[in-house]
Amino acid sequence: MKRIYFVVPPSVHVLDLAGPLQLFGALGELGLGAVECICAGPERELRSFQGLALSALRPLPAKLARGDTVIVAGCKLAPDAPLAPGNRVLVRWLQEVARPRLGDITLASVCTGAWLLAAAGLLDGRHCTTHHDYLERLQQRYPAARVLANRLLVDDGGLVTSAGVTAGIDLALHLIARDFGAPAAIRVARDNVVPFRRLSQDPALDAQLRYRGHDHAVIHAVQDFLTARPDYALPYEALAARFALSYRQLARLFRQQCGVTLKQYQQQLRIALARRLLRESDWPVEQVAARCGFASPHAFRAAWRLEEPMTPSAWRVTP
Repeated sequence: MKRIYFVVPPSVHVLDLAGPLQLFGALGELGLGAVECICAGPERELRSFQGLALSALRPLPAKLARGDTVIVAGCKLAPDAPLAPGNRVLVRWLQEVARPRLGDITLASVCTGAWLLAAAGLLDGRHCTTHHDYLERLQQRYPAARVLANRLLVDDGGLVTSAGVTAGIDLALHLIARDFGAPAAIRVARDNVVPFRRLSQDPALDAQLRYRGHDHAVIHAVQDFLTARPDYALPYEALAARFALSYRQLARLFRQQCGVTLKQYQQQLRIALARRLLRESDWPVEQVAARCGFASPHAFRAAWRLEEPMTPSAWRVTP
């Protein structure tokens, strides 16, 4: 991801645009990645639904490049009325410029931005979501779309849709974790004081992103340390001493803030690393177990069985 176009419709909802824009902008500010954020729309000046005037918007690009990301912000819509002229311009642009690049770009929407994707035919046969007040009407209006309820976001390959308003922030963190890695997403989330959220049917959070919905600086630091070193094998007393705590203090605080024990958290990190090594290398299971910090292949298999029904060798070759 090098360039993000934020597509701004008339009567845009400010938070639908500003939330993701701020999080992606934090990547450069924090030195995590160089991403060009471009706000573009059908007109140079637009007024948001909240009354804020937006100016100096860029024209919609005549072409998109491989690796570009397009995020369509939500706006105030009258679902049963024809689209406003500015939105018809956006739909035509999505059909003529974005649609031919599907597969090469990431296309996303926040809130009612999904309506514009649907109007362009881009949700036909695709799983998607939108603001809960518009779910049923979106499905009725565009029956070829596979509209899902009770979702913060839906990732259908290169097309990612999110629910209302603040779910755009969850979408941004999801894309940052995907393209820049979990540590970058954690850093951005903490800098913006944002928790990681998922509903039960949403794409699962990476192990490194789980249990981050607290504001305890020391426990975040411990999680950062273990995330960078999932194979850490020294006694927990030594880990606690690194953070000027006794083991009893650390264990109590960790369980209190995260809802799982230190051992359970570390085991999830190790299993996540094992999954990656099994997929990306031809190492034997014994070597994977050692690299992930397990005391023995037997200990690794016992931990694996708690997470996966298949054996590591069978899981490795499953599509």
